[in-house]
Amino acid sequence: MQTVMPDSIEPMKARLGDPDEGVDWEFEVKWDGYRAIAFCADGLRLQGRRLNEIGPDFPEIEPLGKDRQARGLVLDGELVVSDENGRPDFQLMQSRRELRLEAHFMIFDLLWVGGQDLRADPYRERRERLEGLALAGPTWSVPDRLDGTLADVMEATAALGLEGVIAKDPDSPYVSGRRTGYWLKVKHLRRQEFVVGGWLPGKGHRADTLGSLLVGYNDGVSGRLRFAGRVGTGMDDEMLAELSTRLLESARPDSPFRADDIAAIPSNAVWSEPRIVVETKFTEWTRDGRLRNPAFLGLRPDKDPAEVVREEAS
Repeated sequence: MQTVMPDSIEPMKARLGDPDEGVDWEFEVKWDGYRAIAFCADGLRLQGRRLNEIGPDFPEIEPLGKDRQARGLVLDGELVVSDENGRPDFQLMQSRRELRLEAHFMIFDLLWVGGQDLRADPYRERRERLEGLALAGPTWSVPDRLDGTLADVMEATAALGLEGVIAKDPDSPYVSGRRTGYWLKVKHLRRQEFVVGGWLPGKGHRADTLGSLLVGYNDGVSGRLRFAGRVGTGMDDEMLAELSTRLLESARPDSPFRADDIAAIPSNAVWSEPRIVVETKFTEWTRDGRLRNPAFLGLRPDKDPAEVVREEAS
């Protein structure tokens, strides 16, 4: 039975965790960019993670909508910008306009074809149908799945300097908007998004900007942020200036963090509305729930602050 192509689809999410040995997992590269769903009907509509239209921000992907092979499809994938060695680089994605770099759409799932909704079909069948379409263009492609055991693919992606892999249950449906155990993120270095709830004034050469960001995540109970730590490295002067301006514009008199976390935050903190989401990398969580050796990687305008939680291995 044919149906009308939906106006939007909330992307399926992956959970941080280790694949169970009882499942014959399929492995893919964990791409380091912006999630997107492409609706290929009369032209292209490119939807971001927050269900917003992002096509105008990525005009280089527009020709996908004119590809005869893509007509009538809904495709899930990741927009990435690669460095000179061909590795996805999230920081280059942030500065792609200034550097005049094009994004590439890495397509990894087929959700809709010829009026048929495929989301209830097993992942392996969706993936095989996707690979049979031979979708390839100057700014889009279907990357290969990774062969071998988890140990094999982790060793290979580490050697290539990639972030990690996604393990997918071959029998699983596509569950829109949910973070299930069907898709698992396995990373080489811990990293995740955090919400900025304030900052500390800078000193020395940073006296006119900021010293560090105060970041946290939603605890799911109090409606306030749980303090995760201070992020002070990884920001260049341009980013420091941009963040300073944005944080000053969203300043607030009281803390957005939980009351029982205030003692862990320096008294000279300046508070801001929890609107900005940033990506960080870090070595581990401390016993008291703080980030060890965090570093700023970039802004995440594609992420909803309300959905940022602490990622836990399951």
